[in-house]
Amino acid sequence: FFALLGASGCGKSTLLRMLAGFEEPTAGRILLDGQDLRGIPPYRRPVNMMFQSYALFPHMTVENNIAFGLKQDG
Repeated sequence: FFALLGASGCGKSTLLRMLAGFEEPTAGRILLDGQDLRGIPPYRRPVNMMFQSYALFPHMTVENNIAFGLKQDG
């Protein structure tokens, strides 16, 4: 676990979105434990993210939405 602190608008959410694969960096690389994450889709990344507002899959039931994150961990 880690904590990411900073002023409003400094790029915390952007950094997390890039780690999770929801945004691509315009330059450079993202390495996590030495693995380059470029080209790896969000659902294949070893990253989980808790959204400030709910980010549910509208086509899935509540149970399946909750189970989705648990299944990703194995």
